[in-house]
Amino acid sequence: MAKIEINIDDVALRDAEKILHSLGMNTEIAVSIFLRRVALEKGLPLTMAASTSSQAETDLSENSDETYDYEFNQVTRSNNKITPDMVEEVWRSFLRHLEGSGEISQLSTEVSKKTGMNRGSAFIYLNILANLVKGEPNTRTMKMNDLEYYMEKIKKEIGEDKYQDALKSLRLSVPYWQEKLSGNFGDKVEVYCRKHS
Repeated sequence: MAKIEINIDDVALRDAEKILHSLGMNTEIAVSIFLRRVALEKGLPLTMAASTSSQAETDLSENSDETYDYEFNQVTRSNNKITPDMVEEVWRSFLRHLEGSGEISQLSTEVSKKTGMNRGSAFIYLNILANLVKGEPNTRTMKMNDLEYYMEKIKKEIGEDKYQDALKSLRLSVPYWQEKLSGNFGDKVEVYCRKHS
């Protein structure tokens, strides 16, 4: 992986970091996304704007919606717990993505506006789902209950082939999660895979 060093005004960086935090990401993730989009679009990508609600400025609570991006060692939180309605809206949006009716970035913003789910959490959930059905490993996590729910949805609504791809994705992800996570998430996923293989 390449490493870049950027000189930027302290005030501009601090202001940008506040906005990025409200979107559920850090500077490293934002720069990576920006560069990937430039390469994909062969030009400057569209901007992502944070909502101006006071929620972005409030203190984080223990009952917050929290996901962890272990690739970048970053916690994504909001003051909202992830509710069943949020989980279901992510699923509906993911089905739209599979049909070609929306990019994950745009859909995560829509999920956030509809349900109040942290945009960063919606983005992570949608990316995890995309990797599952492609049989690709994940470095990001979600609540185990939500993962089990989505696995059942994949099996029932998308089909056995994609469910098998999702199991493959989980098996590929387990070693990373077991090494990088300080809990037993990787072990729980491994047990799930054995039970459903």
